[in-house]
Order: sequence, then structure tokens, then C-alpha cells
Amino acid sequence: MLSSLLFAETQESVYYRAMKAEEAGDVSAALAAFEEAVEIPGPYTQEIREIIDEYNKALGSTAVIKSPWSLRFLGDLSFYSLHYSEFGSVNDVSENGGGLFFSLTPFIDYSTDDWIHSFGIGFSGDLFISNKDMPALDTNDWDVSLGLEYSLVGRSLMLDVGADIKVVEGAHVYSDFFAWVERDFYRFEKQRLGAAAWGYYDPDGPLSFALYGAWHRTEPYGFNGSVYVGARFEADSVVDYVGYLSAYKKALEDAEENEEENFDYPGNYPMNWGWNGQNPMAACLEAYGSECYGWNIGKIDSMYWAQQGASQNTESSVDVAVPRYYAKWLGPTIRSRVSYKFKRNITLEAKLNMFYGFVLDGPDEDYESMNKFNASWGVTAYWKPSMVTVYLGVEQIYKRYDLPIYYLGIYPRNTLLSELKAGIKWEI
Repeated sequence: MLSSLLFAETQESVYYRAMKAEEAGDVSAALAAFEEAVEIPGPYTQEIREIIDEYNKALGSTAVIKSPWSLRFLGDLSFYSLHYSEFGSVNDVSENGGGLFFSLTPFIDYSTDDWIHSFGIGFSGDLFISNKDMPALDTNDWDVSLGLEYSLVGRSLMLDVGADIKVVEGAHVYSDFFAWVERDFYRFEKQRLGAAAWGYYDPDGPLSFALYGAWHRTEPYGFNGSVYVGARFEADSVVDYVGYLSAYKKALEDAEENEEENFDYPGNYPMNWGWNGQNPMAACLEAYGSECYGWNIGKIDSMYWAQQGASQNTESSVDVAVPRYYAKWLGPTIRSRVSYKFKRNITLEAKLNMFYGFVLDGPDEDYESMNKFNASWGVTAYWKPSMVTVYLGVEQIYKRYDLPIYYLGIYPRNTLLSELKAGIKWEI
């Protein structure tokens, strides 16, 4: 949750802000921005240090020793509109909804010559103001999250680990854990090449792990981009439908066999009929009192059997635990992001993430013949006139399963979640 907010303003953007102040002739603002930029790890650290030294020499001063500790706050407030659809399977689904999202994340940073340690605690939540028409997506009316994060950032290494605890409507509590580590191995011009590893674990859901080769291009303005290409492993709990149906069929046969063994025909009532060993007449007297004496035995018998059928129906009395199975997937994956920074504090950004998974291990042969394709893509425009950033974006998340006939009515073949989001972010 917090990693997307960490270092919202990069060294390149602060460097660019310093150059703009310098062009405007505001020396104090330029120097302050250069000093801010040099504390953020990035490709221009040495160059910025030299600029600061030149400023200090020109101003006849020496560098001011700053405290290694600093505090910053990041926030986000947005409104989003959702459209969810399922198609290409037995039943098509189309739903609409929307809500509000907020987050507030204070960070404590500790800086040394080449490293920045960051400790963050974040508060976030969703308030779904329009979700009554979304039974398939199954959204709650609200949820709140507490996130804890530690990050270590250096010239060529970045480590980010954390955990989120989410409370949803009905006092249900969920947690998840994440880790990201990335190392740069080679730099040339404004580009970097390296490797990265990512892990995610949800005790109630999936376990994911990925290894990537990484490429980055960073500029104060113009084209910037990052691409991660690699392999991803997933393990998730699924219902073993074949095992469940087999167990249910056996339990149903056993129950029917039991009923046949204990059945006595009308006119010879067994001693254990009814509840607590009651026969039909005793059960009638307990339920309706002396009125039973005015009814003929046929009516009493039919009422009794109707009650017995409703409460002891063979199928409703069969109780079989639903077996779970950890299905395992492996396949190629890509994560990419490209942006263009204009000189007027406007940035356009596009992203594309894809994963194609093959089943390594599943609950049955039909499941193991499945493949899946997950993708997300989106475009966002940002305008940052000051410490506040205004943004507007659209994103879609698409999932497709290549389903065997057996699973056509169980899983949707295609799902698409579309989101339109508008909001503001700020950094203090």
C-alpha cells in the first residue's frame, strides 16, 4: 500500500524544480531545492553536490550541516467510478459502482552519505458510495487499512518491505505482506540496467513471487520509463470441485442407505419416530394439544410426514466439508511504465502489466489443463503546480481463463474491471 507513495517526488523532478528557480533568478529557492534533491538517491547526486559547492563558494559560505532526521507527510484523496463485467461464459454480468479513497502516510527518514532509511505508517480507506448494483464484485460499504513499511534506498540498491492490516465492514480483519528489492548493475547516460525481486503473501489468498530484469530511463523532463521482464510464480487456494462432488455423492448414498435400513412402513410406527422417540400422535399433541383428538389419523400422519420431510430431507441432512487445494501457476510477466514530463508541471503516464500463467499443480486433470492471462493498463495525467498534485486517470484490469468444458459454469471466462479516478495528492 505504501510503496506506491514512497518518494513521490524523485530526484529528477526536484532537480528540475531547482533549475527552474535558478532560471527565474531565485537563488535561495534554487539552493534549497538543490539541497533537497541531493538527499534523494538518484543519478545526479554528484552533479548536484558540485552545483551546491559552487553556490556556497559564490555566496562565501560553507555547507550547512543538517540533521540526518526528517519528517514528511504524503496524502491522497480521490473519487473513482467502477464498471465490472463478466463475459464469454454461461452468464454475462455487468455492474457499476463507485467510491471515495483516502490515505495519509507520515514517513520518518534517516539520511547518511549514501543511504536513506525510511519508516512509514499509513492510514487509508475506501468508502463505497454506490455499490448496491455490484453483487458479483462483492464490495463492502467501507474498509480501512493500517500499513507499516521500512525502505532502504541507496545509489544502486532499493529495499522495501511492509505489511498491511485491513478491516472491512462486519469487523472482518485481513492482512498481507510484501517485499521488493532492486539492484542496479550498469549505468549509461540517463539509463540503468539491473534486477529485481518481488514477493507478496496474503494468508487468506494468494502467494506470489517474481524475478525481473529491469531497465530505467530517468530525465528531469522529457521521456522517462521503466520496464521489468521476468517470471512469476503464484499459489492460491481453490475449491476442489471434483473432490467435493465425489465426497458429497458418497455421503448422499450412505444417508439414503441408512434411511432404507431404518424405514418402517405405515401401520407399524417405529419407536424412534419423531423427536425424542415420539410417534406421530405424540408429536401432534405436543404441537397442537387436544385438537389432535378431533383429527383423523390420516391427517395426523400426513402432517407428521411433511414435517419429517422438511427437517430430515436426505440431501439437506448431508454435510460435507468443502476441500481446498493450493493450485500453483508459473509463467512470463512484464511490468512497464512510460511517462513524459513537460516543462509546465504536467506529466502524462501510461502503464502496462501482463502475466500469462500455466498450471504446475491443480486439484484435478481438467484444472491442470487451464491457462490464464492477467493484464492491466492505464493512462494518467498529472499537474503539479506546487506541493499538491492534481490527477485524472483511467485503468482497466482484465483476466481471461482458457477453461475446459467442466469449469465453464464455475469460473467466468473473461472479467474486466474498469476504473475512472480523479483526485489530489500532496506532500508536506
